[in-house]
Amino acid sequence: MSRFPKVLGALAAVSALLVGATACADESSAPGGENGSGTDTLSISATGVDSLPFMAILQAGIDKKWFEEEGLKVDLFSGGGGGNTLRVVTSGDADMAIAGNSSVLLAAQQPNSNLTVIAPWFQMNDFSWISPPGRAISGATLGFSSAGSSTELLVKGLERELGDGIKSQAVGQMGDNWTAAKANQITAGWAMQPFIADKQASENAQVLVNSREVLGDLPADLVAVNTEYAQANPENLTKFFKVADRLNAWVVENPDEAATTIAPLVKVSPEVMKAAFRSSPDLAKGYSLKVDADGLKNLSELMVGAGQIDAPVDWATVLDQQYLPEDARASF
Repeated sequence: MSRFPKVLGALAAVSALLVGATACADESSAPGGENGSGTDTLSISATGVDSLPFMAILQAGIDKKWFEEEGLKVDLFSGGGGGNTLRVVTSGDADMAIAGNSSVLLAAQQPNSNLTVIAPWFQMNDFSWISPPGRAISGATLGFSSAGSSTELLVKGLERELGDGIKSQAVGQMGDNWTAAKANQITAGWAMQPFIADKQASENAQVLVNSREVLGDLPADLVAVNTEYAQANPENLTKFFKVADRLNAWVVENPDEAATTIAPLVKVSPEVMKAAFRSSPDLAKGYSLKVDADGLKNLSELMVGAGQIDAPVDWATVLDQQYLPEDARASF
């Protein structure tokens, strides 16, 4: 079956994101972004602040007052994913978005998007498809979140690589996917840590397919900034990444301490969060600002393969690395 209708759907969602930008102030609780020079505030719209540890570390940084130590006031709120996360940044009602890889790239490539991609975020492929015990991958129906999402990108890659009659179905977020899998509406649903560890401990979930083992690494998210804000306040972005680097090092060097702090932010027990960190195949790669050029190339190739873009991404021009620490930048 042709992918053309699905490509149109993804692009339509991005176009709606941009066209609807002026209405975003009514759709979020974000404080108004300040794009003029001299502001010491950075307003961040992020996906999964209350469910993903690599997002929740930002709230930990706020609570620890590490951003304040750098003279930066950070406002963080959950944008709800995809277009909702990005819309407030295209309009200037927030300054930065951290959201799904393909959603950010598709939005940033639209004319007059007012978005600049400045970094990858969590560059280890932590996506798995989980199911109740006893199911097989042959002929499986795998759930994903929505059209144009990171999870659709990966599940399409799994379809191509694994074959074997695998199909996919849009379901929603992790909890919705798990509910659908238990109800036998799908074979397995997408999940990330610590959701995986929680369901393994509480409901005997099994990992039906680990997408990293099949597709390799890629960034879970990309960081995009309102272009006007970046031009007026480059020092704020440098400060942000300085603290992000400190937070990443804290997780890698003190995983049990970090797990205890992060657990209530993502609504799991400290034991589950510690188990999630222990199960990570490469915690230091995930929690690092060092740009993984191979991971970005992999993202580009997956997007071409899924029909989301027509040609490979020229990361040398698309990714503006000037705000990252020098030792975190990559050559393309």
